[in-house]
Amino acid sequence: MNRTALIADRRYLDHFAGRVHPERPERVVAMIEMAERLQRPDLKLYAPRAASLAELELCHRDDYIAAIAHTATLERANFDPDTHTSAATFATATLAAGGVLTAVEAVLAGEAHNAFAIVRPPGHHALANRAMGFCFFNNVAIAAAALIANHGLRRVLILDWDVHHGNGTQELFYASPQVLYMSLHQYPFYPGTGLFEEVGAGAGAGYTVNVPMPASFGDDEYLRAFDSLLMPIARQFKPEFVLISSGFDCHFRDPLGGMRVTEHGFLAMARRMKRLAAESCGGRLVAALEGGYDLRALADSGREVIEELGRADDEPIAPAENGVRVIPVIERAQYFHDEFWRFS
Repeated sequence: MNRTALIADRRYLDHFAGRVHPERPERVVAMIEMAERLQRPDLKLYAPRAASLAELELCHRDDYIAAIAHTATLERANFDPDTHTSAATFATATLAAGGVLTAVEAVLAGEAHNAFAIVRPPGHHALANRAMGFCFFNNVAIAAAALIANHGLRRVLILDWDVHHGNGTQELFYASPQVLYMSLHQYPFYPGTGLFEEVGAGAGAGYTVNVPMPASFGDDEYLRAFDSLLMPIARQFKPEFVLISSGFDCHFRDPLGGMRVTEHGFLAMARRMKRLAAESCGGRLVAALEGGYDLRALADSGREVIEELGRADDEPIAPAENGVRVIPVIERAQYFHDEFWRFS
């Protein structure tokens, strides 16, 4: 069995984006109530700390951070048609970034083999100087940057299975060979980024891997993309730490997405990433909540991932045998990455 750290706190309910907004406090309630029902003696609960200004500045401009901080004095502010604040948003957002840092620190200290951070607001759309897509600070990107800047790591993998492309995460590390960013996402879809040819720039060329897929793809297509494309690249990269932007909005019940992933699909993807972490970095892995807007799907999928994190690293992995519809997508991605990675 693996020891899993669970970062959760009802202070994440304080951010309020609007009365009918899909990114609502009930998302965290559903996840916490699910976690409370788990019979896991190896599951240790951690309260998150707030990210410091210096940690936020690893990914965000100081004037932008000041603009978000200023919203604490306002009843409401609108950063785009989907991204709104309340007076509690700045504190909640710094706690979200700090929650992922708390998870990383627990794993680095050996207190847990891996961790899941139940945080909100999500982060992977947040740019260095712009809030968008419900996101204010890029929680997972800040954790990756801290691993490099503050803990001396040289190779960090971010796997993003949220239904939306993590444009903020991609942009922050687009020229860096120290962070391998891999994303499976619905395309065309918000935010309109994540094309095959977006592979990185300069020294970071090859270290951005996008798998844009049409709506209706599900477990078979996702797992075939993992086995034929993402896992071979990740094994060559040999990460020293694995981070997962774990959005559950590619679930078939999600109201915002059009994908068909099931709870079993999330379990199978998590098992592959856990195996990679066991092979390359002593199992050091942290998953952090991104999207997911159907409360039942969110809790059921989150439970499968958290339970999988606690299982032994030698659990069998059934290879993907179906999913032929994704083969042209895989071949197209391989074409753009052929000069950087091997696939045989």
